[in-house]
Amino acid sequence: MSRKMTVMAVLVALGALLTGGYFLHLKRLPHRSVAPVARRSGPTRKPISAGHSTSGASSASVETATPHGIYYRNRVIVLMYHEVAIKPKDDKALSLAKFKQQLSLMKKNNFHWITMEQYKQFILKDAPVPDNAVLMTFDDGYESYYTDTYPVLKQFHVPATNFLIVNTVGNPRHIGIPKLTWNQVEQMHRNGYDFYNHTFDSHAYASHDGKGGKQLPMLEAPMYVKKLKRSETTKEYLARVKTDLTKADTILGQHLGSKDNILAFPYGAYNMAVLRICHKIGIDITFTVKSGINAYGQRNGYRVNAGGEDDNPNALIDLMKEGTRMPKPGSDASRFLLEFGAFGTAIVTIVLAKLLINAWEDKQGRRMLRLRKTAMGRKQE
Repeated sequence: MSRKMTVMAVLVALGALLTGGYFLHLKRLPHRSVAPVARRSGPTRKPISAGHSTSGASSASVETATPHGIYYRNRVIVLMYHEVAIKPKDDKALSLAKFKQQLSLMKKNNFHWITMEQYKQFILKDAPVPDNAVLMTFDDGYESYYTDTYPVLKQFHVPATNFLIVNTVGNPRHIGIPKLTWNQVEQMHRNGYDFYNHTFDSHAYASHDGKGGKQLPMLEAPMYVKKLKRSETTKEYLARVKTDLTKADTILGQHLGSKDNILAFPYGAYNMAVLRICHKIGIDITFTVKSGINAYGQRNGYRVNAGGEDDNPNALIDLMKEGTRMPKPGSDASRFLLEFGAFGTAIVTIVLAKLLINAWEDKQGRRMLRLRKTAMGRKQE
């Protein structure tokens, strides 16, 4: 085989490996595509976002119960809340009255609440879940979860998970809205309510250049360290993240005896390096704040924001019935690179095949592809 053909063979093998490897990489990305949910017949309304309305038409959404409706199967919608209180303290909080209305509408429209254990078994092992499955999650561990939300959850028999910023639990010195105490957490846990990791104390934005520039979530990138007068190295950054997440799970295990390590990323901020750390320290399930519906294998789960003072319970139910807008695998740039790699590999393969056939013809003294051309030339003469 000539040197030219050897080079071509190496190129096609490399192209095939790169294309195949990139395809497998996309398959493993945390935001894989999922199948769309079944849609109802008839005209539909397009909400701006989960349960939020910006026009008079959407705010006047009419409650229409479908007690036997099936909107999706083998999928789970995860709802995300922050504070739910009788008297909300900010615009991110949901009033208890609207929360009760949401639960009542879910019940009337044949949605089925599942536990975090059911969700984990579904995501990791493809265990069955009921039609129209919904997982209820709450972030930050506010004190009102115990005083206001918890009694309503018990009233409606709704299982739920709260993601705790562990260093704020029972810590009055921590700034912000009052948080739960360990006594409250342990009491609710004994009654079947779950609590998992929302970091030990990395739920904040921090400077990453020391120059007053744009701040980023603490898990997302190396931080600027004042006493060192420089930013963290990549190694220091990854060590900090690992220490924080491990410490949170260790403390949760000590108080609750929990063996499952599950994490909700603050602000939904993460990167591939952080996901690898999660995998190494035994965190099998994580959650973002990106809207979507979850299928088997979706370890980095989508969540639909169901909170906020301008939430419209009817609009939320409409959106759940329609299914959230499904994200596609990877970015547009990622899909372009995959398609370009596949096309390039195909072209190189065709050229290489032609060269190999020509070489075989020369060695054997026989003609296959070039026979017709020669015969046609003679015929024209």
